[in-house]
Amino acid sequence: MSLPFELYEKHKTSKRCQWKKRGLKITDEEFETMYKRYIYSTHCELCNKEFKNSLDRQMEHNHETGEFRNIVCCSCNHRKIDVKISSKNTSGYKGISKYKDIRVKQGFCWRFQITINNKPKTIKTSVNFEKLKKFVEKWKKENNYHT
Repeated sequence: MSLPFELYEKHKTSKRCQWKKRGLKITDEEFETMYKRYIYSTHCELCNKEFKNSLDRQMEHNHETGEFRNIVCCSCNHRKIDVKISSKNTSGYKGISKYKDIRVKQGFCWRFQITINNKPKTIKTSVNFEKLKKFVEKWKKENNYHT
């Protein structure tokens, strides 16, 4: 059963406004293609979970550039909401910084931080910089972090 044309157009217009408010930057032609892809998506493009209803589908995009990435389920989208690797950097490696810690022999530790909704969150600390670098690479892959 398909929607009457008026309802379809109203839904489409509503989605266009909603996506633009949330920062998605697309042309009219791109919107047409994405809207069809969004409407006909049945599974999350990251975890392959089946969408139970239309509210489970999300447009996942880069919050800094507005670039569209995937149509995903709520859990995959929430995992990535405004998550940025911290710009505090004293190591030459994005997200890893040095901080004073008198509890350790050398007097400092390395910490990997991300920013979620403008609040810093420490993911892991270590006295070994190389081990922390390896952890960060693994964390990026496991969390599908690619920005």
